[in-house]
Amino acid sequence: MAAHSSRRRWALIALVARRMLLREGRRKPGRPGRVALTIALTLAISGAAATLLGVRSVAPPLVAGVASLFAVGLLCARRLMPAVAVAVFGTGLGCAALITVLGVTSGFEDELIGRLSKVGGHVTLTEYGLDFDEYPAVVARWGPDPRVLAASPFAFSTAAVVPLRKDGQADRFDEAGAKGHVEADMSGETHIRPIDRNAPVIALIKGVDPALAAGLPGMATMLRAGDLTAVRPGDVRHGPAIALGSRLAARLGVEVGDSVRLVVPAELDGTAAAMARPPRHGEYEVVDLLDTGVGDYDASLALVHLSSAQALFFAERRVSGVEFALVDPDIAANFAAEVVAAMGQGFRATTWEQQGEEVLAGLRQIRAAVSLVLGLLEVVAATALLASLLLLVRRKREEIAALMSLGADSRAIFAVFEAVGVFAGGLGATIGVGLGLLFGWMVAVFRYPLDTEVYPVDHLPFALSWLDVAGPAAAALVICALASGPVALVASRLPLLAGLGRA
Repeated sequence: MAAHSSRRRWALIALVARRMLLREGRRKPGRPGRVALTIALTLAISGAAATLLGVRSVAPPLVAGVASLFAVGLLCARRLMPAVAVAVFGTGLGCAALITVLGVTSGFEDELIGRLSKVGGHVTLTEYGLDFDEYPAVVARWGPDPRVLAASPFAFSTAAVVPLRKDGQADRFDEAGAKGHVEADMSGETHIRPIDRNAPVIALIKGVDPALAAGLPGMATMLRAGDLTAVRPGDVRHGPAIALGSRLAARLGVEVGDSVRLVVPAELDGTAAAMARPPRHGEYEVVDLLDTGVGDYDASLALVHLSSAQALFFAERRVSGVEFALVDPDIAANFAAEVVAAMGQGFRATTWEQQGEEVLAGLRQIRAAVSLVLGLLEVVAATALLASLLLLVRRKREEIAALMSLGADSRAIFAVFEAVGVFAGGLGATIGVGLGLLFGWMVAVFRYPLDTEVYPVDHLPFALSWLDVAGPAAAALVICALASGPVALVASRLPLLAGLGRA
């Protein structure tokens, strides 16, 4: 019986709070309001459709976003009490902005993690002393582990890349300039530009085994043709192959089918004889171009077959390390510690978090700062709700007195106005989640291009986790509930006779 009475009490409180939140009366909207709402909805749908169809202009998503905001604001003004509509709309706007920004920063983090693992795996195992020749045993032991997607040995070195003419000779320079290359405008290049268009370019050369490296997430998709086996070793029929970063190839002025020469300095072991050793070099056919999505990699990275790299870099069968791609990147630290413990002294393992520590730390600091600033929008909306509820208490003094005369105690009045604030916060959070998902969807579909000279990725990424959605929504609800508390307390202490005296 007591439980039934309590349910009826809370149902009555919710009913009264809802009536205080909604606009009084059921007047039909005027024709100008209906026309404006129809136009706004039409523009929002048209802009979203154009974005989905791939229109490469910022106008459609911008129009869709502004029109959706206008439509939501108009609906709030038509359905809610004027004193509360502004607070609800502000809460929704702040929540939507926060969700969108969190989605973009999460997208940046996911893209960086994916591209760091694409080039260097989630865990990289190396050996001190540069004599890592145990790599077949490492691959055989850890490759079948269910936590491992791929275990790929690699050889790594810095080399000078020299473009070759069709006859295999390196370009020469005379007073007329470089021969065998088309002049191009390089004014867009920055600090990575060589002094001369056809001068050798220092690049990072990575040797991989195509059969093993194909298991690394996104490795094959880095190549424009998508065929990692095209990066072949040399044999009696043809020379070795190389895949150049797209921007590196543009700087060299070479295309698929051309040839380049890699020149690697001789290893120095501290002896006098080592100083006189000539550099090693080899000629490679360009068979594909790399598009990693990271400007620095596209401008300085090249892939060759592991056996070709071993012959050129070391003149022996050893590698620089073994990279592991994991099913769950979050276990990288534990997996790295386990591998090092099993391999013994002389080995070290670095994780993707350590490799990109500075970039990820900066990104997370920016994420926290922007979230704090945009979170203030919800606080501002809560102060607007506070003022709106104070005005509502003043206007509803007669109704409050009537409820008291019917038996409602101060706790019930407090609960009514607290419920108004909670409902307003919940409605604002719902609007914010809807708008945030809409804005995020348009960002993800439009893929706004970014300058790779400034940003580490080539487009504006977007990725949402449930925390990115639930966090701003819960914050809006809690802030509005806290802001309505003082006003509910004021309403519960209104004198009954003063309210009835106004009747």
